[in-house]
Amino acid sequence: MALISIILGLFLDRTFRHLHDLRDMAWFEYYSQKILRLIGKRMPPLQFILILALPIIVLLSVQILLNDFIFNLPGFLFGVIVFIYCLGPACLSTDIENYIHARTLGDEDEALHYAGTITGSPASTAPDQQTSDVSRAILYVANERIFATIFWFIISGAFGCMMYRLISELSKQEEYPELAEFSDFVHAIMAWIPARMLAMGYALTGNFDAAYHAYKSRAHTYDLSQGNKELLTATGLGAMRNSDMENELAGIYAAQALVMRAVIVWVGMLAVMTLGGIFN
Repeated sequence: MALISIILGLFLDRTFRHLHDLRDMAWFEYYSQKILRLIGKRMPPLQFILILALPIIVLLSVQILLNDFIFNLPGFLFGVIVFIYCLGPACLSTDIENYIHARTLGDEDEALHYAGTITGSPASTAPDQQTSDVSRAILYVANERIFATIFWFIISGAFGCMMYRLISELSKQEEYPELAEFSDFVHAIMAWIPARMLAMGYALTGNFDAAYHAYKSRAHTYDLSQGNKELLTATGLGAMRNSDMENELAGIYAAQALVMRAVIVWVGMLAVMTLGGIFN
């Protein structure tokens, strides 16, 4: 069921773009702010637990209640809906296409906007540096927006991928920096294994020798979140080495293609494991 849910979810997410407008986490922002005001100043781990307690109870209860109910059809539909909702929060392919479209038209303002959306920070106004930053960002943002969601859906179903997304949202709490820092640490731990699996996918579907060399010689840091980014960026750029870079957007196309190949490889491996009875 996990395999079918993932394939169907990725297909629907790619085909029906209007679904992206429904992927709104404003409710969780409102809910978490209410809880934080209610409990006042507490240690970040306690704030973290109190905010997530209710969503955890609700999600687990629904997932358990729907398990094996009416041939598991309601549980399957629930899983697909939650999986699609947790992808993102914005569609990476759509953002990339919008950026490429803006660059092609020469619309610098739109290109700057979508570059910032992809990189998650203010983008450079220099075209060459901007496209380079976007190419690099695609390699690590893919884990956050796509692959880690797939990983946690496989591990814990709808509950797993929703928890990953909610913790990611908590890490962006600008009004509560200590809570954001703690949430970012937990989020980085949850992203650690998916990041290494995705990096392996880059190596397997690109220039393996260059990817392995880049992996070995990458910059090391004790910051788990930054370490995940460095790993994916270095390995991805290595895997892309010797790609035909015929124009300024070629690096973006190459990064997008590498991400898709890596995801397809791991979904294919999930299919093999499903057929072998490891997953169902």
